[in-house]
Amino acid sequence: MTNKTVLLLAIACLSVRASAVEPRLIPAPRNLSTAAGELKLPLPVLLCLASNAPEDRFAADILAQEFKATAGLEVGFSKGGRCSILMGRPGDPKIDREITRRGLDGSVLDRSESYLLAVDGTGVLVASRTAAGVFYGIQTLRQLPLSSSQAPGARIPFLTISDWPALRYRGLSWDVSRGPIPTEEQMKSVIRTLAEYKMNMLSFYMEHVFEYSHAPGITREGGAITPELMKRIIEYGRRYHVELLPQQQTFGHLHHVLKVERYADMAEIPFGRVLSVVDNDRAYEWIGKMIAELAALFPSGLVHVGGDEVRQLGQGRSREYLKQVGLGAAYAEHMQKVFALSRPTGKRLMFWGDMALAYPDQIPKLPKEMIAMSWHYGPLEDFSARIAPFRNAGMDVFVCPGLRATNRIFPGLGGSLVNINNFVRDGKRLGALGMLNTYWADDGEGLFGSNWYGVVFSAAASWQPGAVDEAAFDRAFDWAFYRNGDETFARSIRRLDSINNLLLSAGVGEAYNDLFWFDPFSRLGAERVRKVLPVSSELRRRAEEALVDLTAAAGNARLHRDTIPFLRLAARRLDCLGMKVQISKVIADAYRQALADKSRTAGNLSRISSGNGLTQDMRDYVHELKGMFREVWLSENRAYWLDNVLVRYDSEALFWVQKSRLFERLAEEYEVNKTDLPSPETLGLWLP
Repeated sequence: MTNKTVLLLAIACLSVRASAVEPRLIPAPRNLSTAAGELKLPLPVLLCLASNAPEDRFAADILAQEFKATAGLEVGFSKGGRCSILMGRPGDPKIDREITRRGLDGSVLDRSESYLLAVDGTGVLVASRTAAGVFYGIQTLRQLPLSSSQAPGARIPFLTISDWPALRYRGLSWDVSRGPIPTEEQMKSVIRTLAEYKMNMLSFYMEHVFEYSHAPGITREGGAITPELMKRIIEYGRRYHVELLPQQQTFGHLHHVLKVERYADMAEIPFGRVLSVVDNDRAYEWIGKMIAELAALFPSGLVHVGGDEVRQLGQGRSREYLKQVGLGAAYAEHMQKVFALSRPTGKRLMFWGDMALAYPDQIPKLPKEMIAMSWHYGPLEDFSARIAPFRNAGMDVFVCPGLRATNRIFPGLGGSLVNINNFVRDGKRLGALGMLNTYWADDGEGLFGSNWYGVVFSAAASWQPGAVDEAAFDRAFDWAFYRNGDETFARSIRRLDSINNLLLSAGVGEAYNDLFWFDPFSRLGAERVRKVLPVSSELRRRAEEALVDLTAAAGNARLHRDTIPFLRLAARRLDCLGMKVQISKVIADAYRQALADKSRTAGNLSRISSGNGLTQDMRDYVHELKGMFREVWLSENRAYWLDNVLVRYDSEALFWVQKSRLFERLAEEYEVNKTDLPSPETLGLWLP
């Protein structure tokens, strides 16, 4: 019992209020009962540490910081005497008596990562047998204090909670190989926030960014993740009970490695992205050293070796071999070799499950010790078919939903929440070992900071039993994430997401980045303008309403305020997209009128391009967005890769400058010669 932990918080100077308060908690506790009344924390709040465990002190420090930042409570520490917060361990008579006096079911604490939290007129009790459980109890307690509008301090509602996770592993896979490389401080910030919502695993998806000692030359200047950095992040994660899972592609998605000449002979095809499985001893030696280096660096007992989307296999060196055995068998053979290479490390290997599901007859041939990471990002009603084949073969499985942020201006939350909710629900039902939500940044423009709503939703889905009630989650989100008293931020996020549905209804897909950058005067672009135009006004109205609300409520966010600029940028970009469609149509109509009616030629050309011209409006908006994008990018990422995105803003601004010059030239020629204007086609314009 001496290694078990209980945190007792006995609150002095208590004031009782008459009505019960329904707390807004994420994740929602497994068992929660409320009673009429509230505690008022006194000033100052004293924390008494009966335990010498550094983990307990760390958790208490986090609680003290929360009380100070969001409730204005000064918190101090005391070794004994009368205090506001008392922390202890099982076996301490005070703790045992308190659990008994409150009539709490102590057997709950036999469950992994479980905790008890109780608040009544005598104080607050948070109890757990593990440091992780104490930590998670504190995260729940952090969300309970309600600011007083009449006096300094905070009120905590009377309640009793017994809570434990539905899944052992609750994690996030974070793509750091498609452009954005987060700063060290951003990595730490993400760890803190994941832990705040009881997520306990983080995996950096890596292709060519890790600086392996045996593979020099694959990283890029300014874009390398070094072992020294990773050691610091691993240790930082340990303090927050977040396990760092090494993840390295060892089959496909290796284009940036294989384009290096010294590694080109390992590729299936020149400048390809898949390793060949024929006469490739060098590649397997390379993989073995890679796994060994990761295993030595990461304390985790797991190593993720990728292996998804290798359909390029058989297009080059392995063509004849695959004609004999087939892609599925070649895939299984490769995974068997990788597994054998890992045996000396003692680690369990994880692999993406898509190729195995595509060739289900090969699943029994895969080593049962491996863990299938089954991914799917669509909003299916039932995900059993993505889980059961592995479970039936005796394999452990993680369910891997997605944030649906890939290549998007703003995440497609509607489909994402259904995907997360149903996939994780079915994973819990079918005995999944964990969840690894996925964030992908394929086109290099990804900004992680706009994805916290979906990440926190996945935290709730993986901790809570069953499915998450979306309406209840929305009601809790503002308080739980921003410490904001109303639902402004959740409402704004939902409003931005609704624009995805508007664009879907227009027949152009959701709000993807390529829609933002499209040429409205190309043949395809003119068709897009025609499709989006009917919803463009509503699109802009929703984006602007979200922007106004986000800006007005920013001062009310007492936590995670740094994420708001990402939402504001998304609102601006969506508004700019709608404006681009509208202006392109107005330009087209103005030019048609100028062609048909010479009395309107000069005026219409001036309207298109002049001091307050339509092309100038677009140029100005793009430059404004470039500055906003640069600022938010650097708030979470290194400067590496940024120019590859900013050049797109430069190109877009130049596009409108060139169009401005085109119409100015036409106006000058018309003023001099009074001749008919050329047809749009001769100018290279397809008018919507």
